[in-house]
Amino acid sequence: MTNEENFLVTHSANNSESGTRPAQAGANREQKSPYIIRARESETFHGAFELAREKPLYSASLGLIPAQRIVLAALLGAIIIAAIIDISVLMQIGRILLLSVFIFAICFRILLLAIHFWPKQQSSDDEPSLNPDIWPIYTLLLPMYREAKMLPQLAEAISRLKYPQDRLDIKLLLEADDEETLAVARKLKLGKNWQIIIVPDIGPRTKPKALNIGLARAKGSFVTIYDAEDRPHPDQLRAAVKAFDTADNKLACVQAPLGYYNAAHNWLTRQFSLEYNAHFNVILPALVRLGIAFPLGGTSNHFRRKALIETRGWDPFNVTEDADLGFRLAQNGWHAAMIEPPTLEEATAHVLPWIGQRSRWIKGFVQTLMVHLRGGMPGGCLTHAFGFIAVLGMAVFSAFSHGFLLLATLICFACWPIIGPMLSTTDIVLAITGVSITWALLLAGQLATRNDLNPVIIISSVFYWPLQTIAALRAARELLNKPFHWEKTEHGHSIFAAIKAKSLDRRP
Repeated sequence: MTNEENFLVTHSANNSESGTRPAQAGANREQKSPYIIRARESETFHGAFELAREKPLYSASLGLIPAQRIVLAALLGAIIIAAIIDISVLMQIGRILLLSVFIFAICFRILLLAIHFWPKQQSSDDEPSLNPDIWPIYTLLLPMYREAKMLPQLAEAISRLKYPQDRLDIKLLLEADDEETLAVARKLKLGKNWQIIIVPDIGPRTKPKALNIGLARAKGSFVTIYDAEDRPHPDQLRAAVKAFDTADNKLACVQAPLGYYNAAHNWLTRQFSLEYNAHFNVILPALVRLGIAFPLGGTSNHFRRKALIETRGWDPFNVTEDADLGFRLAQNGWHAAMIEPPTLEEATAHVLPWIGQRSRWIKGFVQTLMVHLRGGMPGGCLTHAFGFIAVLGMAVFSAFSHGFLLLATLICFACWPIIGPMLSTTDIVLAITGVSITWALLLAGQLATRNDLNPVIIISSVFYWPLQTIAALRAARELLNKPFHWEKTEHGHSIFAAIKAKSLDRRP
């Protein structure tokens, strides 16, 4: 027997572990539909509050802890006192700090580009045998809420996965009041490997809470997540199994790159696609090569179930549970990697829904910063801490600053004929360099995915970035009055693009 077969047999033998889990023993099953289960209240309570109860410092439920409040109050007090004593000195210090952040961001992005273009070691195309007797059971978690019109397309996409269907353990996770999606699920001829789990309204109504309930019932040694609008590449599960097979046993997760099937819908979706192509095909692979922990995507991340259980699953109080989990896994000695077969999603095509979705992301990033800056080293070591600040910290800083920086730049140029230059040569050089490097990242992302190049779309991205500031201000408000609110993103606006998408079988 080959090493690959040994790997598959071992994980197949471990698939029965979840069969004796308490969560599965007392399930309340629907009379008419044997594959529908209503999760018990005690089970839901456990999924919602286990992390907050057992490891409260790793949960966003605490918000700012007293020590963090003291530090922030002291910093604010120092700024106010400095402004009273000599505001010009304070402004000069602020300018130096701002320039330092810009220089750091530029150098970091140059490093990412250099790593991206550095020659890569070619991986073997060999993969484990598709013998269904030894292929490991794989759990698919499908959290949905009010996505009735998307469910048939998701079910069809899952049926196209090139993986033995009888080795798939599929959990459709629905909220208790989502009768519309449940009605559609009843009408679909879902296979025996499907199980519909109804999640009671206990604790925060968030995607990670539903995922924790699904995890408690998972039968597979490996677990992945697909959202309602996802169209995963048919080879994705096989690529994930191969990645786990060839890696050490501390590989917790492999992330598939995400892209959009409706990128050509309008200017906003084109910008969104540029952003995703650079993030998932340039930035994250470079971080993996550098050995730096990274924030996971919200979907198409493939886990060892053992790693999820060890780290208490997802934080239901963090609205970007994926970003948090990436660094919490690193804190516990695990690491993550990337695979090639992508998942195509539907980009938000209108400004107001985009702002709502992005405000949730920024709010979750701030929650993750608060959690992992409560003492100790984020990610457990200096390397991961560097990535934590360089990726998440800079993402939050950029979101809050883009709009104001663009406004300040326009004001300076508008006033130039009247009062003379207000920007120094250093300011102008750093601004041009920063924008040029960002354009280079976007271009590299397009080249990596072999998408059409449109210089006008890339150059006009400078007007896309400030939209994040509007979303960031909304996120700041929500952190104060509804920190755990999950902003629902509606899908299905480009349903015909999903049906016509012919790039699902194409690797990026």
